[in-house]
Amino acid sequence: MTPYLRIYPSEQAATAVAAKLTAAGLPKNTVFLASQASGKEAETVHAGIRAGKLPERQVRICTRSLQEGNSLLTAEAPFGRGQEALDIMESETTVYTDKLKRYVPDDPTPLSDVLAMATLSDFSPATELVNSSWTFSSKFGMRLLSKSAAPFSSLFKMKVLKDTKRDWNTSFGMPLLSRNPSPLSALFGLKTVSKSGGEWRSSFGLPLLIDSPAPLSRLLALKTLTKEK
Repeated sequence: MTPYLRIYPSEQAATAVAAKLTAAGLPKNTVFLASQASGKEAETVHAGIRAGKLPERQVRICTRSLQEGNSLLTAEAPFGRGQEALDIMESETTVYTDKLKRYVPDDPTPLSDVLAMATLSDFSPATELVNSSWTFSSKFGMRLLSKSAAPFSSLFKMKVLKDTKRDWNTSFGMPLLSRNPSPLSALFGLKTVSKSGGEWRSSFGLPLLIDSPAPLSRLLALKTLTKEK
């Protein structure tokens, strides 16, 4: 876990913030304070890095701050309490905050660590390609591109469709277009509906129009709302 870092102009301010952090519930061993060490500032910083108390990416700014008489304070906040720790650390006046490199957590599985759950893999995540020419296909000895115009068809020894100047009229031995205007009716031997010289008055042997204004009422022998005149 990468610790949060803040730099204070006095040791008193750093000590006060450290007390607030432990009062908020952070264990004392997760809070680290370093002050001016009379010419041993660089040694102090590197010792803190080796102990995992100072972030390695902040060597220059930490060394410079100690040489100027400032104090360093870091805190390792548990998962879910990072913002709370930062709010406490910024409750006192800080210096060089704008020069600190952005915090990047080095724990790839914080939730699994909190719940004490094993991860799917123990390998470290890859950050870059080992070889720029490496591909998934090369892993299996396969080429990315094939010189064959139809590799799948050639693999199964199937004929491919050739581009010709004439229009395609058949596919798999079947015509694409039919000259029969009613193929389905012809298939089942059904007559098609054809328009005669006059108007259509029947469909399937039933009249399309009838003279009765209330056919359903007459069928069920029901009275209508108005009497017929």
